[in-house]
Amino acid sequence: MGGEQPEQQGIAGKKRSVAEFLKRNMLVSPDFLNVAESASLEEFHTIPADQVNGLVVVNEDTSRLLRKDSVSLSSINWLELERSRVLLEKLKSSTAYNVLLGALLSQEKAILQVTVPSKERPGGLSSVKVVFSYTASPTKRQVGDFVNYYIMRYKAIQGILMQRAELSSLVQIARVKAGSSSESVSVIGLVNEKRQTKQGHIIITLEDQTGTVDAVVNKTKGAVFELAQNLIFDEVVAVTGSVRNGTLFVANITHPDVPLREQKHAPNEGYAAFMSDLHFGSAQFLEEDFRRFIKWINGNLGSASQREIASKVKYIFIAGDIVDGVGVYQDQYDELILKDVKEQYRMCAEFLSEIPPHISIILSPGNHDAVRAAEPQAQISGDFAAPLLRLPNVIPVSNPAVINIDASEKFPGFDVLVYHGYSFDYYVANVDAIRKQGGYDRADLLMKFLLQRRHLAPAHTSTLILPDPAVDPLFIGTVPDIFVTGHVHRTSVSEYKGITLINSSCWQGKTKFQERLGHNPQPSKLPLLNLKTRAVKIINFGK
Repeated sequence: MGGEQPEQQGIAGKKRSVAEFLKRNMLVSPDFLNVAESASLEEFHTIPADQVNGLVVVNEDTSRLLRKDSVSLSSINWLELERSRVLLEKLKSSTAYNVLLGALLSQEKAILQVTVPSKERPGGLSSVKVVFSYTASPTKRQVGDFVNYYIMRYKAIQGILMQRAELSSLVQIARVKAGSSSESVSVIGLVNEKRQTKQGHIIITLEDQTGTVDAVVNKTKGAVFELAQNLIFDEVVAVTGSVRNGTLFVANITHPDVPLREQKHAPNEGYAAFMSDLHFGSAQFLEEDFRRFIKWINGNLGSASQREIASKVKYIFIAGDIVDGVGVYQDQYDELILKDVKEQYRMCAEFLSEIPPHISIILSPGNHDAVRAAEPQAQISGDFAAPLLRLPNVIPVSNPAVINIDASEKFPGFDVLVYHGYSFDYYVANVDAIRKQGGYDRADLLMKFLLQRRHLAPAHTSTLILPDPAVDPLFIGTVPDIFVTGHVHRTSVSEYKGITLINSSCWQGKTKFQERLGHNPQPSKLPLLNLKTRAVKIINFGK
């Protein structure tokens, strides 16, 4: 009888699978091939090559990540994961690998818990996938929730830092305190305290789960001393230095930071527009400017090139402060033309309903909206904003949120991190490098600062925090392609390590409250990102 035996068929099938993996820059470990069934292998053949950064070795652990559609594969640093795997196999050091894998898998679990299914979209709407939007039901919080929250956050950032080649001599803080002098050690710790000596040196108290240690930064250290000056309470960093009598003398400070990545470019031209701080209901709402925007987006205003851009807008992001709210700040009531928050949202719905229905409107709240003040903030609800949520092209998400746009069969799309920016106030007031270089006028510095720390509110007092012991929504786990914020009422466009940074303009004139805070608004400016070229154009709808 002719034909292959079942065993031979299985071997031939696995060989074909290995060839398919290689086409996608993926090697397969023997242990995975030995235990995987043919069906298990087939499910990986559809993974696009551009969603894996570098050569991936598929084993039983990495396959758990690759199986999940909810995980943004392109945001995972596969090379770091594989480097830690090599350490495990060659040096029998499992700590780095287990911490990083655990952080990735816990992130995966968190995303699965809070993913919002795509809203039923009218025909013709562009691709929008809500990757992350916090939807957990409110519950009573205990002291232990805060403890678990910070432990979880520490471990997530620790997993990132442990992959840095310059931190090969990592030890726990307890070993620094108990050990004798050492040429060089590195520790990962949360900044518990920072003070300056009479001689001008800086002493940082770092904490991990084993104890605390004082780390001294000499004032002659130049760039390292400047890094120490701008450390904030509760952020997690790695410190390298020498140990003498239980004190660490600092030679370097390492932030978790985002990796340098090559920019994605959409295959076809299209635009994403970015707005925030509309403040419907405020007496300072710039209605004429917003009506000019509505005319433009409908192709009825602007030059020929501007109208052509309007015809290619596919997405509008609104990053918080949709309405002015009621009772948000002292004497606000006298500055409102609509003193009922429901009427403010109704007014907003009337305006946004004039935006062409084929444009997706991604709507995230801010500190003025009718949601809880603590972050993460849930999406706006039908209790206050029913007319707005009835608009078929409106997609409500939490603050913060991660949204994937413009994906197609051959293109993975762009991951957009949306955060209103309420924590900005703290860093303007407490970080010298930001305050001295422009403060509120330099949103680009604020955004870069948060990306370097891989967290949207690294200092506990920078915002009201709702501690969730299962997930930290303010941790920047998914490295975005685009990072959009608002809050400071000024337009800013910049780039950091391949990430497009956009701080949206406002649509409100200066209030008395803003005068007291030192804000200098730049209203009615609309940043527009060309998804094919990644160039940003700003159109001014003001007088």
